[in-house]
Parts: sequence; structure tokens; C-alpha cells
Amino acid sequence: MGRDADIRVGTTDRERAVAALSDHLAEGRIDIGEYETRCAAATAARTRGDLRAVFADLPAPHPRFDPPAPSPEPVRPAPPTVKQRNTSLVIGGFLVAGIGLIVAVAAVTNSWWALAPALVVAAVLVMVVS
Repeated sequence: MGRDADIRVGTTDRERAVAALSDHLAEGRIDIGEYETRCAAATAARTRGDLRAVFADLPAPHPRFDPPAPSPEPVRPAPPTVKQRNTSLVIGGFLVAGIGLIVAVAAVTNSWWALAPALVVAAVLVMVVS
């Protein structure tokens, strides 16, 4: 309960506490002066422990607290669809064929500069595949 008492409260929590105090006033457990004092303490409360202290000597009802929101799940990308995979395969196939053709031309012509377009095609292939 130590850690729970340190959790900050919000406007809704304070309003629930004041509503519970109204019930205690209506039941005659507290008088109007004590109601005002406790309402002031409830509206000034910063933590759950502060609010619980306002109700320490009172029976139910007490304000209820919502559990802390869970941490959000990490967003995972959706798996590629069949169409996306097929498109990537077709583009990859054309790029591999283009590199093969450029390398063949460079081998036949014995010109190293003919490999320069292959580097561009390889860069595009890397971007498409990744």
C-alpha cells in the first residue's frame, strides 16, 4: 500500500471523495463544519494517501480509485501482404537481372567503367529489399 499511497490523484478522484463525504454528512456521521474541513482537505489532496487520510475514521463509502493505466504495448508492423511480397520479388528480380546484364557487358567489353551503373542498380535493390 506504500507505493499505491504515493500515486497522484486527479479531479475525478477528488470529486468522488467529496461525493462520499456528502453521503457521510447525510448519514449524520460528520457535521457541516467537519464536512467543510474534510472537503477542503479532499480538494487539496495530491495523492491517494492524502485522500485516504480524509476517510481514516469513517466507514464506507470511501472514494474508489481506478487502477493505473497499463503500459501501452509496442506497436508491431503488420506482416507484408502477398501482393507486397510478390511486388518486392518482381522488382528484385528485375534489378538482379539488370546487374547481371551490366556485369556481362563489362566482361565482354573489358571496360571497368561499365560497372558504374551496377552500383546504382545495387543501391536501388538494397533500398527496395529493406
